[in-house]
Order: sequence, then C-alpha cells, then structure tokens
Amino acid sequence: MTPVPIKLVDLMTAYQGSALIGTAVESGLADLLAEGPLTIDEIIAKLGTDDRGTMALLAGLASYELVERDEDRFSLTGLGAPLAGSHPETVAQIVLKEWFFYKLWAEMPVAVKDGHARTGPWRERLENDPSQAHAFLRALDDLCTLFGGELPERAGLDAAGRLLDAGGGAGSHAANLVEANPEIEATVLDLPGAEPVLRERHPELGFVEGDLDQPRFGRPEDENWDYVLLSNILHDHPADRCARYVSEAASLLAPGGSLVIYDWVIDPGRTSPPGVARFTPMMVVENEGGWTWSEEEIAGWLTDAGLDPQPMKRGFGPIAVIRGLRT
Repeated sequence: MTPVPIKLVDLMTAYQGSALIGTAVESGLADLLAEGPLTIDEIIAKLGTDDRGTMALLAGLASYELVERDEDRFSLTGLGAPLAGSHPETVAQIVLKEWFFYKLWAEMPVAVKDGHARTGPWRERLENDPSQAHAFLRALDDLCTLFGGELPERAGLDAAGRLLDAGGGAGSHAANLVEANPEIEATVLDLPGAEPVLRERHPELGFVEGDLDQPRFGRPEDENWDYVLLSNILHDHPADRCARYVSEAASLLAPGGSLVIYDWVIDPGRTSPPGVARFTPMMVVENEGGWTWSEEEIAGWLTDAGLDPQPMKRGFGPIAVIRGLRT
C-alpha cells in the first residue's frame, strides 16, 4: 500500500503531466510529429525552440508514453497521437482549453480568499479575444463528441417540435438531439460572436442572435417553442441570475412544452458526485458567482417559473438532466 505522504506528493506533482501535454500542443510539437518521425535537430529547426528545452520536453513526454524514440528519431505513440490537430479523434482543442484554465488554477488561493473569478465574463471574452473564445467553443464541441451522447436518452424528446438551444454556442447538444430525433427543428440562440463556430461545426442548425440577459432572451413576445434547452448555462451564474434564466426560458414555452436543463448537478451536501465536486472549484476561478447547483435548487426555480419539475436523470457521466413541463 502506498504511504499517505507519497499519495499526497503524487497528487501535487500531477500538474507536471498537464504542463507537458499543454506545451506539446501549444508549441506545435504534436502537430509536427504527426507528420512523421524527426530527429531532435529537425524538430528544433522547424519549431525554433531551444535544444535543451526541446530535449527536456521530449523526455518528459516519453516518460508518459506519449512520445517514443527509435534510434535518433522521435514520434508520437498511439496514446499521444490524438494530441495532433490532424488526428481524426483529436483532443488538441480540449487540451488548449484546459491549458488556458491550468494557468487560472494557479490563482486558486487568491480566489478562495476573495471569492472572485480570475477571468472576465464570457461576453467580454467573446468580444475582446474572439480567437480564444472560438477555440473554447470548439473544445466544448469536441468534449460533447466524447461525453455528450447521453443527453438525447435522458432528455426524452421523442415528439416532433421546435427547439431553442439558448446560449448554445456551437450547437453541440442541439445537434445530438436532432440526430436522435430528426423531427426536431433546432435553432441556437447566442451572442453574434458565437455564430462563426456554429457555422463551422454544425451548419445544419438554425441560428438567431439573442442575449440571455434580455427579457425572453431577446425574442418576440408572440414567439413560442416546444422545447427550450439550457445546456451547461446555470453553473456559470449565481442563484438570482439562474432563477431569472429559468423564468425567461419558461416564458418561451408553448403549452405542453418542456424546458430541458442539462448541467453539473451536485448533491445537497456539495461533496458528491466526485466529478461534480471536482468541477465546483473551477466555477469559483472561472465565473463570477458561478456554482454547481443541486436538484432541489433547480427544481425550485422551475416551480417558481410555473413549470412542473420532473425527477433528475443522471447518466454515466457527472452531468444530469432535469426537465420542467408546462402543463
């Protein structure tokens, strides 16, 4: 049995693997090695990196079995291959997203002390740094490809109808719902800066400009939808704003319609499930007032909005579905 102090040290030094993976992608090394085996001199010449630093990076990646050496040439292993952007199952965008937040986590002690996020609101990031924001949306779309397949079964949207994916970004989850039920006509509502990524990733979906902070998300008074989806929205915001978003979403529903909330739902004691508990600190670092909410809290907002909350359905992952029905 591993002694407790060694377990703690292992946990503390886990950042080293994350740093090596992030550097392999950000530096372009993973993309370069995907083209074929290269010597270290060839790598240095193409990347313009330091010889000592490059060898150290290769050594570290090799220790995690992400890179291998055959005589004097280096290449990606099967495990490391998806780090390249050209790989059919690439995780490069996800790595860059996590690399961005990796740096924010270093400020966790300050965030714990003052309770404030270490980055600006999504609206500001989309306006001030669209390149990074678009990369973030691509990463979320890739994450949905890996982990979002459970939503259609949990959502239970079996009938035909019009769906509004409010704050849907690239349209990842709306696309999954349409794939499961082609009789759903889905439209993504988001800030205009998100549209280019939706057109790139899911051009089959409709798009309308809107704003979650506006009444009815900026939609006309006479417009109603059979389904409204709030996917991974509530955890970004404090309770009063969540309640308002649920209320505005409910106002968009036609009689008999459903509001589908797909989010990280924590137990009342706020220490489980483990995946959601580990996600909670990120909300403090990333979003001003962001938090993980319990089924009881979300059901309360649905009830206050005049909807009938249905029992939570949790899948194989940490994210769960809670529906509110307009009767």
